[in-house]
Amino acid sequence: MNMEQLTKSQIVLLTLLVSFVTSIATGIVTVSLMDQAPPVVAQTVNRIIERTIETVAVEPKGQTASTIITQEKTVVVKESDLISQALTRVNPSVVRLFTTSTDTPAFLALGVVMDASGTIVSDADMFKEGDVAIAELASGSRVRVALTSQDATSAIAYFASATTTTEGKSVVWSPISIAGVRPTLGTTVIAIGGKSTPRVGTGIVTALIASSAEEGPQVIDTDLGPESIFAGSPLITTEGSILGLRTGVARAASPTGFVSASVLMKKEEKKDETQE
Repeated sequence: MNMEQLTKSQIVLLTLLVSFVTSIATGIVTVSLMDQAPPVVAQTVNRIIERTIETVAVEPKGQTASTIITQEKTVVVKESDLISQALTRVNPSVVRLFTTSTDTPAFLALGVVMDASGTIVSDADMFKEGDVAIAELASGSRVRVALTSQDATSAIAYFASATTTTEGKSVVWSPISIAGVRPTLGTTVIAIGGKSTPRVGTGIVTALIASSAEEGPQVIDTDLGPESIFAGSPLITTEGSILGLRTGVARAASPTGFVSASVLMKKEEKKDETQE
């Protein structure tokens, strides 16, 4: 059929058909490209949050109630912004542990503040019974800490802190929050490292390794670079909660693994029961 002989209705229908076929082809190509894209590309896609609030306004007696619908503006939340906010929230809870030498103190491991009294957890493989260390806070203050106990199944060391800094000033601790959800494959995670200069590594959860021991902790494996992982490095979520901790047990399971923070949660629950 000659195109010039088509009626207006036939031309409109033909246009719609071509548009429909083109959109289907575009969708197929897009899905294929996303399936072939590496995980790093997929995890950097912006998150879009859109909410609609419906409010029922009650009119004076005798009149019909009216519904007011407020459409909020779409907010684009970038992954980089979430990571930055999480680090801002967590940094005050991260400490660096050094030897007590006054001349050239050596870096031992990172630690995490667990409660308002200054209980700190770290990698037990870096310490032995009776050890004393100096904890350097994010603010630059230095506090003397002493090893009080070690958990053999998770290789987590627990430290008690002095009530004042080495300069005699009072200390205000910022406890970290423990992630209340189980880690899932593909979740974006952040590792905090650095001996003197803070370092940050981002990646995803690549595997969940069950413990060979009956009551042993789960190990969260990641694709993080080894340069951002130190003894005692915390693994945090983009919400700013601790998801795991780097210890000897995690090292034995994977070069980029972390002991699940569920071990810390159980310890806190036992402490609360004892206090009651």
